[in-house]
Amino acid sequence: MTVNRRQKPVSVNPLKIGQSLGAVMALQGCYRAMPLIHGSQGCSAFPKALLTRHFREPIAVQTSALQEMDVIFDANRNLEEALNLVLSKHRPDIIGIIGTELTDVAGVDYQNMLKTYKRERNMRGGLAFSVVVPDFRGSLESGFSSTVEAMIDEMIQQAGHRGARSVKPRQITLLPGSFLTPADVMELKEMISSFGFEVIALPDISTSLSGHLLTGFSPLTRGGVPLDSMLQSLQSGLTLAVGGSMERPARRLHNAIGTPYKVFAGAMGLGAADEMLHFLHQISGEPVPLRYCWQRENLLDSMLDAHFQFAGMSVLTALEPDHLYSVSGWLEELGVEQKALITSYETPLVAGMEREVWVGDLDDAEVLGKGADLWISNSHGIAGAERIGAAFMSAGFPVWNEFGVYMSVSVGYRGAMEWSNKAGNLLMRREEEHRESSVRHR
Repeated sequence: MTVNRRQKPVSVNPLKIGQSLGAVMALQGCYRAMPLIHGSQGCSAFPKALLTRHFREPIAVQTSALQEMDVIFDANRNLEEALNLVLSKHRPDIIGIIGTELTDVAGVDYQNMLKTYKRERNMRGGLAFSVVVPDFRGSLESGFSSTVEAMIDEMIQQAGHRGARSVKPRQITLLPGSFLTPADVMELKEMISSFGFEVIALPDISTSLSGHLLTGFSPLTRGGVPLDSMLQSLQSGLTLAVGGSMERPARRLHNAIGTPYKVFAGAMGLGAADEMLHFLHQISGEPVPLRYCWQRENLLDSMLDAHFQFAGMSVLTALEPDHLYSVSGWLEELGVEQKALITSYETPLVAGMEREVWVGDLDDAEVLGKGADLWISNSHGIAGAERIGAAFMSAGFPVWNEFGVYMSVSVGYRGAMEWSNKAGNLLMRREEEHRESSVRHR
């Protein structure tokens, strides 16, 4: 199928989220890290506000606080001052310089600037890298993926001075996509480790944005994958990437140090979970743990229980590309009509889908999804769902109308069962409300 766009002069109620937010999110999954956004103060204020509202956790981020005159005369001076302050005051293990559209258009050369800065200050230890993620391209997903790729590049360069690579065949590097919740990442780690593998997730938001209690305050990230584990991941015998956007970082590892990789475009639903568990069974030689056999039975039973509720229903889905692909596969298994599929930007994964996909905003979702029974999107879609009379199911980013969404599971059999039950309950409640409304108006 081709990817379509509606012709209109402006975006209304945008679905797209800036790449820099995805970059900041990726760094939250690394221990004692500091994202440094090279741009205006607003470039860091909005990602911090949205991430805090979604995860309800403190978010580590700094900015070079550029003004117009700084960009014209010497944007590097602000960046050097910000780096000096962050390194002297906070001493992060990992620092990621995130280039915005402001500095990208101005033509800042991050690579040479950072190389010179490291040489002049004799920086040793730690990980410092840069990534350019202007908001006029891509979305949250591509910003996240590009940051992981830049991080891996720097890790490979550091490890390149350590001699030949030793391989640990029972160690797997997991590259989780931006659409996965902390609970999803934890579920995937448990699935892989249940076959006898040691798992290193890069990044690992399951231990940093999962709602754990910590005393005191730290300006750096707390939780996430430590730097020594990140470097140790270069010895993994295999890379597993979840989400089409994570194929590039996985391929980078393969091309640079020869690590084979496997990409799972989605991990939600019966077919996707079957594929992943069968693959893990094949490469490990271990039988599938009994708990997953029971979870598969539970999922099939819940789908059977709710099939009358889903019969004849239509669904509108508006999500980031990888997430849209994953959710669409689950909806296909439920047998519902997919009224419209809306995403933020075009990727090879959505371009290859058999269903019609639209690149657009939540205004397009209202127009194309008119008559849908269920609306699946981030919290910006609540008003649109009310206007077309659809039940609203929150997913993606940001979600602020529900507690604990970041700890909901969507991957594997258990995740598909939770989503099936939640969607069925919403549709059941909607039908009940319609019946009560019709009785009142008689």
